[in-house]
Amino acid sequence: DTILVGPAHKQRFVEYVGLANQSKSCGSVLQHFKESILRSPQFGRLLKAYCSLGMPLGYRGKVRRFRPGLDYTIAHRGILTEKAVLDATLCFVAGGGNQNIDGEDEDDAIWQSDDKGGFECYIAAEDENDGEMEADDEYDEEDDTKLLSVSASHNTLSLVYRDPGTMRFVKYLGSGAPSSRWDISLEYELEDGKGEEEDEDYSKSEGDNEEAPVKIPQSDI
Repeated sequence: DTILVGPAHKQRFVEYVGLANQSKSCGSVLQHFKESILRSPQFGRLLKAYCSLGMPLGYRGKVRRFRPGLDYTIAHRGILTEKAVLDATLCFVAGGGNQNIDGEDEDDAIWQSDDKGGFECYIAAEDENDGEMEADDEYDEEDDTKLLSVSASHNTLSLVYRDPGTMRFVKYLGSGAPSSRWDISLEYELEDGKGEEEDEDYSKSEGDNEEAPVKIPQSDI
Protein backbone atom coordinates (compact mmCIF):
# COMPACT_ATOMS: atom_id res chain seq x y z
CA ASP A 1 0.00 0.00 0.00
CA THR A 2 3.03 2.31 0.15
CA ILE A 3 5.89 3.07 -2.21
CA LEU A 4 9.22 4.81 -1.69
CA VAL A 5 9.34 7.94 -3.85
CA GLY A 6 12.60 9.13 -5.41
CA PRO A 7 15.02 9.73 -7.06
CA ALA A 8 17.17 10.40 -4.00
CA HIS A 9 18.83 13.51 -5.46
CA LYS A 10 15.39 15.19 -5.63
CA GLN A 11 13.20 13.56 -2.98
CA ARG A 12 12.77 10.67 -0.61
CA PHE A 13 9.52 9.92 1.22
CA VAL A 14 6.88 7.22 1.52
CA GLU A 15 3.65 7.67 -0.46
CA TYR A 16 0.43 5.85 0.38
CA VAL A 17 -1.03 4.40 -2.83
CA GLY A 18 -3.63 2.00 -1.40
CA LEU A 19 -7.39 2.38 -1.43
CA ALA A 20 -9.25 4.77 0.82
CA ASN A 21 -10.65 3.13 3.97
CA GLN A 22 -8.94 -0.12 2.99
CA SER A 23 -7.74 -0.44 6.58
CA LYS A 24 -7.46 1.60 9.75
CA SER A 25 -3.90 2.64 8.88
CA CYS A 26 -2.98 6.31 8.88
CA GLY A 27 -2.38 6.29 5.13
CA SER A 28 -5.76 4.76 4.35
CA VAL A 29 -7.62 7.23 6.57
CA LEU A 30 -5.83 10.20 5.01
CA GLN A 31 -6.49 8.87 1.50
CA HIS A 32 -10.20 8.72 2.34
CA PHE A 33 -10.10 12.29 3.65
CA LYS A 34 -8.30 13.47 0.51
CA GLU A 35 -10.80 11.86 -1.85
CA SER A 36 -14.02 12.55 0.05
CA ILE A 37 -13.34 16.01 1.52
CA LEU A 38 -10.42 17.81 -0.12
CA ARG A 39 -11.63 17.22 -3.67
CA SER A 40 -15.28 18.02 -2.94
CA PRO A 41 -17.06 21.09 -4.37
CA GLN A 42 -17.90 22.11 -0.79
CA PHE A 43 -14.22 22.30 0.11
CA GLY A 44 -13.60 24.18 -3.14
CA ARG A 45 -16.09 26.84 -2.07
CA LEU A 46 -14.39 27.02 1.33
CA LEU A 47 -11.00 27.62 -0.30
CA LYS A 48 -12.50 30.33 -2.50
CA ALA A 49 -14.01 32.04 0.56
CA TYR A 50 -10.82 31.80 2.61
CA CYS A 51 -8.40 32.91 -0.10
CA SER A 52 -10.54 35.21 -2.29
CA LEU A 53 -9.13 33.44 -5.34
CA GLY A 54 -10.83 31.67 -8.22
CA MET A 55 -12.78 28.44 -7.81
CA PRO A 56 -10.56 25.32 -7.76
CA LEU A 57 -10.97 23.39 -11.00
CA GLY A 58 -8.65 20.44 -10.42
CA TYR A 59 -5.95 19.15 -8.13
CA ARG A 60 -2.95 16.86 -7.93
CA GLY A 61 -1.39 15.58 -4.76
CA LYS A 62 -0.23 12.77 -2.51
CA VAL A 63 -0.57 11.28 0.95
CA ARG A 64 3.03 11.36 2.21
CA ARG A 65 5.03 10.16 5.19
CA PHE A 66 8.42 11.65 6.08
CA ARG A 67 10.35 9.39 8.47
CA PRO A 68 12.86 10.71 11.02
CA GLY A 69 16.44 10.38 9.83
CA LEU A 70 15.44 9.44 6.28
CA ASP A 71 13.14 11.66 4.27
CA TYR A 72 13.08 15.07 2.54
CA THR A 73 12.35 16.83 -0.73
CA ILE A 74 14.71 19.11 -2.65
CA ALA A 75 13.91 22.38 -4.44
CA HIS A 76 14.59 22.02 -8.16
CA ARG A 77 13.36 23.66 -11.35
CA GLY A 78 11.29 20.62 -12.36
CA ILE A 79 8.62 21.49 -9.78
CA LEU A 80 7.98 24.97 -11.18
CA THR A 81 4.51 25.46 -12.66
CA GLU A 82 3.41 27.43 -15.72
CA LYS A 83 0.54 29.01 -13.78
CA ALA A 84 0.08 30.10 -10.19
CA VAL A 85 -1.42 27.35 -7.99
CA LEU A 86 -2.82 27.08 -4.50
CA ASP A 87 -0.89 24.69 -2.24
CA ALA A 88 -2.99 23.09 0.49
CA THR A 89 -1.09 20.93 2.98
CA LEU A 90 -2.78 19.16 5.87
CA CYS A 91 -0.06 18.09 8.33
CA PHE A 92 -0.06 15.53 11.16
CA VAL A 93 2.81 15.15 13.65
CA ALA A 94 3.28 14.39 17.34
CA GLY A 95 2.07 17.20 19.60
CA GLY A 96 -1.07 19.18 20.17
CA GLY A 97 -0.78 21.65 17.31
CA ASN A 98 0.10 24.63 19.52
CA GLN A 99 2.08 27.01 17.31
CA ASN A 100 3.37 29.07 20.24
CA ILE A 101 7.06 28.17 20.64
CA ASP A 102 6.81 28.96 24.38
CA GLY A 103 3.94 26.50 24.91
CA GLU A 104 3.97 23.68 27.42
CA ASP A 105 4.03 20.80 24.92
CA GLU A 106 7.65 19.77 24.27
CA ASP A 107 6.86 18.21 20.88
CA ASP A 108 5.14 21.39 19.67
CA ALA A 109 8.13 23.46 20.79
CA ILE A 110 10.52 21.23 18.81
CA TRP A 111 8.44 21.50 15.65
CA GLN A 112 8.05 25.27 15.95
CA SER A 113 11.81 25.74 16.46
CA ASP A 114 12.47 23.96 13.12
CA ASP A 115 15.65 22.53 14.69
CA LYS A 116 14.76 18.97 13.63
CA GLY A 117 13.55 19.87 10.15
CA GLY A 118 10.26 18.65 8.72
CA PHE A 119 9.12 22.17 7.84
CA GLU A 120 8.09 23.29 4.36
CA CYS A 121 10.01 26.16 2.81
CA TYR A 122 9.23 28.36 -0.20
CA ILE A 123 12.08 30.00 -2.10
CA ALA A 124 12.45 32.09 -5.23
CA ALA A 125 13.81 30.17 -8.21
CA GLU A 126 17.43 30.78 -9.07
CA ASP A 127 18.63 31.74 -12.54
CA GLU A 128 18.53 28.79 -14.94
CA ASN A 129 22.30 29.16 -15.35
CA ASP A 130 22.78 28.45 -11.65
CA GLY A 131 21.59 24.84 -12.03
CA GLU A 132 19.82 22.72 -9.44
CA MET A 133 20.46 23.10 -5.75
CA GLU A 134 22.60 20.51 -4.03
CA ALA A 135 21.10 18.31 -1.31
CA ASP A 136 23.17 20.00 1.41
CA ASP A 137 22.43 23.51 0.17
CA GLU A 138 18.66 23.61 -0.26
CA TYR A 139 18.08 25.85 2.73
CA ASP A 140 20.04 28.67 4.32
CA GLU A 141 18.50 30.99 6.93
CA GLU A 142 20.57 33.85 5.54
CA ASP A 143 19.57 33.19 1.92
CA ASP A 144 17.55 36.15 0.64
CA THR A 145 15.64 33.91 -1.80
CA LYS A 146 13.59 32.42 1.07
CA LEU A 147 10.01 33.66 0.91
CA LEU A 148 8.15 31.63 3.53
CA SER A 149 8.73 28.82 6.01
CA VAL A 150 5.83 26.73 7.38
CA SER A 151 6.66 24.72 10.50
CA ALA A 152 5.19 21.24 10.94
CA SER A 153 2.17 21.37 13.25
CA HIS A 154 -0.35 18.70 14.20
CA ASN A 155 -3.74 18.72 12.47
CA THR A 156 -2.92 22.00 10.72
CA LEU A 157 -3.95 23.09 7.22
CA SER A 158 -1.63 25.56 5.49
CA LEU A 159 -2.66 27.44 2.34
CA VAL A 160 -0.03 29.10 0.15
CA TYR A 161 -0.61 30.79 -3.22
CA ARG A 162 2.50 29.87 -5.23
CA ASP A 163 3.44 31.76 -8.38
CA PRO A 164 5.36 30.20 -11.29
CA GLY A 165 8.72 31.54 -10.04
CA THR A 166 8.56 29.85 -6.64
CA MET A 167 9.88 26.46 -5.55
CA ARG A 168 9.11 24.55 -2.35
CA PHE A 169 10.65 21.70 -0.39
CA VAL A 170 10.30 19.81 2.91
CA LYS A 171 13.46 20.06 4.98
CA TYR A 172 15.19 16.78 5.85
CA LEU A 173 13.52 15.32 8.94
CA GLY A 174 16.22 14.77 11.55
CA SER A 175 16.55 11.56 13.54
CA GLY A 176 15.69 13.47 16.74
CA ALA A 177 12.27 14.59 15.50
CA PRO A 178 9.36 13.70 17.83
CA SER A 179 7.61 11.64 15.13
CA SER A 180 7.14 11.08 11.43
CA ARG A 181 5.49 13.84 9.44
CA TRP A 182 2.32 12.63 7.71
CA ASP A 183 0.63 15.04 5.33
CA ILE A 184 -1.82 15.40 2.49
CA SER A 185 -0.06 17.67 0.01
CA LEU A 186 -2.31 19.08 -2.70
CA GLU A 187 -1.85 21.58 -5.49
CA TYR A 188 -5.04 23.21 -6.83
CA GLU A 189 -5.53 24.64 -10.29
CA LEU A 190 -7.67 27.77 -10.03
CA GLU A 191 -9.89 29.85 -12.23
CA ASP A 192 -8.10 32.93 -13.47
CA GLY A 193 -10.94 35.19 -12.33
CA LYS A 194 -12.00 36.00 -15.89
CA GLY A 195 -14.90 33.62 -16.28
CA GLU A 196 -12.80 30.57 -17.10
CA GLU A 197 -14.96 27.66 -18.24
CA GLU A 198 -15.53 24.87 -15.73
CA ASP A 199 -14.86 22.15 -18.30
CA GLU A 200 -11.38 23.39 -19.14
CA ASP A 201 -9.02 20.53 -20.04
CA TYR A 202 -6.40 19.87 -17.35
CA SER A 203 -5.15 16.61 -18.81
CA LYS A 204 -1.62 17.92 -19.32
CA SER A 205 0.78 18.17 -16.42
CA GLU A 206 3.67 20.60 -16.22
CA GLY A 207 7.32 19.93 -15.47
CA ASP A 208 8.00 17.19 -12.91
CA ASN A 209 4.58 17.43 -11.25
CA GLU A 210 4.07 13.72 -12.01
CA GLU A 211 0.37 13.32 -12.59
CA ALA A 212 -2.22 15.38 -14.42
CA PRO A 213 -4.62 17.27 -12.16
CA VAL A 214 -7.81 15.42 -11.22
CA LYS A 215 -10.86 17.45 -12.08
CA ILE A 216 -12.95 18.55 -9.10
CA PRO A 217 -16.68 17.77 -9.39
CA GLN A 218 -18.50 21.01 -10.17
CA SER A 219 -22.00 19.89 -9.16
CA ASP A 220 -23.87 22.06 -6.68
CA ILE A 221 -21.32 24.89 -6.94
